[in-house]
Amino acid sequence: MAVILHVTLAVALLTGLTSGYNIKAVGDTMTFTPVKVTSATEVVWRFQGNLVASHQGGSDTFGTGYAGRVHINAATSSLELRNLTLKDNGEYTVTMKTVTGLENREETKLTVLIPVSVELTANETEVIEFQSTVTVNCDVSGSRFTAKLTGNGGPLSNTFSGLNGKVTISRHKEASRDMETFICQGYNDLGSTSRHLDVKVHYGPYKPVVVASPKGLSYRTGSDIVLSCSSASSPAAQLQWALNGTLLGREGPELRLENVQIHQNGDYSCWAHNSKTGRNVQSKSQYLRVAVILPGLTDGDIAGIVIGSLLAVAALVVILLLVLGFRCQPSKGFYRRTSTVAVTP
Repeated sequence: MAVILHVTLAVALLTGLTSGYNIKAVGDTMTFTPVKVTSATEVVWRFQGNLVASHQGGSDTFGTGYAGRVHINAATSSLELRNLTLKDNGEYTVTMKTVTGLENREETKLTVLIPVSVELTANETEVIEFQSTVTVNCDVSGSRFTAKLTGNGGPLSNTFSGLNGKVTISRHKEASRDMETFICQGYNDLGSTSRHLDVKVHYGPYKPVVVASPKGLSYRTGSDIVLSCSSASSPAAQLQWALNGTLLGREGPELRLENVQIHQNGDYSCWAHNSKTGRNVQSKSQYLRVAVILPGLTDGDIAGIVIGSLLAVAALVVILLLVLGFRCQPSKGFYRRTSTVAVTP
């Protein structure tokens, strides 16, 4: 009966294995501690079946290449493994024997990884829209890592997984105003790291837009009018104002016209210049009509007068064309005959 009990206990200890998964970086120290700590008279640690170290009778024995790198704690049967390398990846087992001859065996796994490092570079970091091509290189190194390159507009590459060593993701992209930030990212089970690269894109100016305030078809003499000019540009465009194509010597996004008079009628335009791109763009003209208006007239009355005047002018032009067309027609029955005479000497 005692024999049967002893065998059953021994089988339970042999099959009651523990397993774990440990992740460490190259150069780190790993301490393996058995789950079931016993007062062992003999402790043997193995890696992939090969001896790492053993402790018996107060003395230690080390496997090839482990002297100076390992230490066994006799009280806990734990193993300290220092200066980890990629070659330390794999399965470790410990066998502990008690004074009664019973054995307890446990196993665990160790994964040693190279931490991920990332570098992000570009051929240019200050470019002009549509005149430059940006080449970006995303360099990621490590072990068992994933790498990808993204921009502020979304992914610029596939996601590459299970990589070892070093990988370079390169992308060529024409400079455009929506290009600002590139992100190179790499990660593995040790953690993730990323690098950001900002590219300054100079663009514009785009077609300026001029808006008059207050809005109207015509303005009374003495009115105050503000013309505003806007244009998408980086850096901000230098803005100048012109009347009938002649620069007024006025700069800035607003042109304030106070107490306007009839001589200020005309086409107002805004000229935009970008010192970085070298581009010059002129806005569509904004025509201002200043008229002497009788007191008491509303804006609706003014608009009616302006529209009526335009219709009257149009009617006169039509009548004039009809009269001229009638006078140019030859009278019925009268024709001019033209003949050609050849003279031979």
